[in-house]
Amino acid sequence: MKAALGKGARQSGPSGRTSRRRPIHLIGGVVGVVGAVVVASLVWLTGVVNLHTQSRLLRIQADAAGVVLGGLAPTLLAPLTTATAIADTTHGDAADVERYVASEVGPRPGHRFVSLSLWRLASGRPVPLLSLGSRSALGTDALALEPVFGRIPAPDKLTVIDLLSLSPPRLGFAVEGIGAAPRYAVFAELAIPPHRRAVIPAASTFHDLEFALYLGRRQDANHLFEATTPPPVEAPTASVRVPFGTTVLDLVASAQRPLGGGVLPALPWIVGALGAVLVVGAVLISEWLIRRRRTAEHFARENLRLYAEQRTISQTLQNALLPQRLPAVPGVELSARYIPGDTSVDVGGDWYDVILRDERSFVFAIGDVSGHGIQAANVMASLHFAIRAYVAQGDDVVTILHKLNLLLDVGRDSHFATVLLGNVDVPASRLTVVNAGHLPPLVVSAAESHFVEVPPGPPIGVTQTARYEPLTVELPSRASLLAYTDGLVERRGELLDTGMERLRALVSAAQGGADQLLDAVAGSLAGEVVTDDVALLALHWIG
Repeated sequence: MKAALGKGARQSGPSGRTSRRRPIHLIGGVVGVVGAVVVASLVWLTGVVNLHTQSRLLRIQADAAGVVLGGLAPTLLAPLTTATAIADTTHGDAADVERYVASEVGPRPGHRFVSLSLWRLASGRPVPLLSLGSRSALGTDALALEPVFGRIPAPDKLTVIDLLSLSPPRLGFAVEGIGAAPRYAVFAELAIPPHRRAVIPAASTFHDLEFALYLGRRQDANHLFEATTPPPVEAPTASVRVPFGTTVLDLVASAQRPLGGGVLPALPWIVGALGAVLVVGAVLISEWLIRRRRTAEHFARENLRLYAEQRTISQTLQNALLPQRLPAVPGVELSARYIPGDTSVDVGGDWYDVILRDERSFVFAIGDVSGHGIQAANVMASLHFAIRAYVAQGDDVVTILHKLNLLLDVGRDSHFATVLLGNVDVPASRLTVVNAGHLPPLVVSAAESHFVEVPPGPPIGVTQTARYEPLTVELPSRASLLAYTDGLVERRGELLDTGMERLRALVSAAQGGADQLLDAVAGSLAGEVVTDDVALLALHWIG
């Protein structure tokens, strides 16, 4: 009896029926083990994905910060090269240089440099011409600065001088002009943040980063530029090196908090807590997260494609709206150019046109719609065709501007436009011009070059009660007329009058007809980064 019970074969119950004792089935154990392995694998897998994602996002953030740092050197170099150019042009006139750079030097926020000095590099030691701001860390002794100027590799090259070990610590920058002897050089100093501690504003894209920024390729305390926390930065980190004049900036960054939000770091714990019961649910959640990420990447690529397609369509539309060929007018040579701005800027609203009235007269138009994008191009198109329609029905240029002003309202359309209209009587060499907020045209003749002082009215769309006054001038024999948009003469940090005077001097030296005039003007932009579209229209009287 005991043997039988020990084997668990059978047992009689109170009712006399027999029953079998059920131990834990093998399948249950297998399911439990498999379930535990699956849950553990999911926990491990989600942890690896989280670490990989955090590492990837940190690398993206560090690369983005590197792009921002890459713009630091040109920002510092621009005022220094301009200062040396002024010194070269004025033969070392310290007053002219001071007028330009005074706003860049000082202790208050907004000033680039804490000190700046101008030197003449002739035979012998450098000669000081100007000193602005606080006392230089190297002093004003030519003997101390002579080795600094000797390290400049080439003109207009930002030479970075390591002054971090001095008190107070600073960064020095030396730039030599490109002029002939005697040459001029500028030495400026940048203040280092107190205790070399950097503070990232809460609204910044990089607020979640901790970083240390080193000057040069050595990551030690002697080369530390600034940092958000005392180095070394805690791992995991991402590093990026950015060219900085004659040296490099070495950025080491880490994340203060999860860059992907709180869901990804908590996901292993969620899977671990619920996986034993909700294995299938955990798999679905992981799949949902992966699909969300792939969907976001898909939308990003699609948006990039649509933007490129939109820009291509806009540029095609804009090119189609511009005249493919100017009309032939006896006695006058016509030429036009359209120079698009930087490709990172959206399509603009600059245009030009020439419309014949009869065999001896025509109307020319040049304009610029505010802003960029499809809407600006649409406004440009409507004004362009409206001008053609009004000329066809015989309206004079003043009436045309008044009618255009009724088509556009900056409060409703979010755009306004500057327009210059001219009515040309070819045999009489007579020009009647009217201006709606546009830059004046430039007359070029053998005797002189001057701007036509046409009274400017308000731009189209600004006010419905605008008044426009025409100006009629007689042009000299074989004269040329240049009309243009503001992208030709406007430069950041420069007065408009300076750009217009530069244009006047340029065209005064140009020889030949309309094509040669525009070749000279367009050639002057070859070495510049044109950030705005430029429309050019030239008229040259042959007879």
